[in-house]
Amino acid sequence: SEHELVQAMSFFRFVNKVLDLRDNDADIQRFHLDFGTFHPSVSKMHRWIGTAVSHNVQKLKIESRVQGVLFSFKAEPKDGFEIPPCLCTCKSLTKLKLVLPGYVNDDDKIILPHEMSLPQLKSLHPSLEDMAFDDEKLTNKFFSSFPSLESLIMEMGSTGFHNMNLHISLPKLEYFQFGSRNLERGTDVKVKLHAPSLSSFVSNSYISTSFTLENLSSLAIADIKIRIKYEDQVSGGSSEICAEKKEIYAQHTTGLLRGIQNVKVLKLDDSVLKALGGAPDILNTQLPEFRNLQHLKLQTYLPRDCLRSIFYILKNSPNIESVSLPAQRNGRFNPPLYPYFDEGTTGMQGFLCGCVNELKFLEILLKHAMVLEKVILTSNLTNQDSQGKKRMMKFSEMLLKFPTASKKILFLLNS
Repeated sequence: SEHELVQAMSFFRFVNKVLDLRDNDADIQRFHLDFGTFHPSVSKMHRWIGTAVSHNVQKLKIESRVQGVLFSFKAEPKDGFEIPPCLCTCKSLTKLKLVLPGYVNDDDKIILPHEMSLPQLKSLHPSLEDMAFDDEKLTNKFFSSFPSLESLIMEMGSTGFHNMNLHISLPKLEYFQFGSRNLERGTDVKVKLHAPSLSSFVSNSYISTSFTLENLSSLAIADIKIRIKYEDQVSGGSSEICAEKKEIYAQHTTGLLRGIQNVKVLKLDDSVLKALGGAPDILNTQLPEFRNLQHLKLQTYLPRDCLRSIFYILKNSPNIESVSLPAQRNGRFNPPLYPYFDEGTTGMQGFLCGCVNELKFLEILLKHAMVLEKVILTSNLTNQDSQGKKRMMKFSEMLLKFPTASKKILFLLNS
């Protein structure tokens, strides 16, 4: 409305006045631009960013739709959008977060400047929805312009990168997170990551994104999820992988796990375990050994493919100390065939709902875990759930009758 437009223009003049009156010798530590309904002109936005850069800004966060706002529109629409050059050559910037949603189906592209150098940047978090890096050479140059970077969080929408081969080499990087969300229509991207100081690796993406991980000798924690494309699921929209795609998913997952095999704490969700267990031959021959793995954290409702994967991982983890498994309900269970494993965990902790899946898992674990010392089981039953309490009592009775490979197991059952 006209009234709202007048308010917006008044606010923009206020911002200009505040920045104009600022002491030229006074640095800006934190600068946050967040625009929802009203957007300033491109020239105003560039002016504000330029002012922040000239005042040695340290932390910059920009949240806005990009069409005609943050990026300057080129002569032809197909050319896309260009980041202000001053933003990519800021010598004082230590933290940069860009939350830039584009417009669905508009295929908005990010055009990077040719000169890029952010020597003090320690944290970078691009969150791009329906926006895409389009120039492979400049994109690789951009992600190699941060010699001091310690944290890189990349949240991509359905496009992100157009059939790119990314080579990211960051000697001081300690935390890396990559996620692709929204639709699964994104194009293929190959990421080669060289990060000798990396301690945490987090991935939640489709198999159209493949990782080559180099020199991750310092890796301590890994958290892996795999998004399953709708067309790769069995009919009816289930999260189960269809038969003709199981081998592809297993190959992708084992390849990713080989890159993080030095990890000490590994967190896997249901999708990863399904992808591994769907192709037993690949699981048996290509799963790496996790010699440094101490703690395994799982999120699964324990169907056949997931159980198979869990026991193979335990078999290949000779120094594991604990397993955490907050199990979930999900229908009926068909007992699978499992491999034996020689080594065992020293501790196991999980949340119970009293289903057959959990009982079968514990039966096999107790039978083969030779050094298991403690099992902590917790249920979230309420005092009013009398049927659930009866079920858990029967569950406990059956559990205590199972044969155990370890001679000193302490059971702690909390309800």
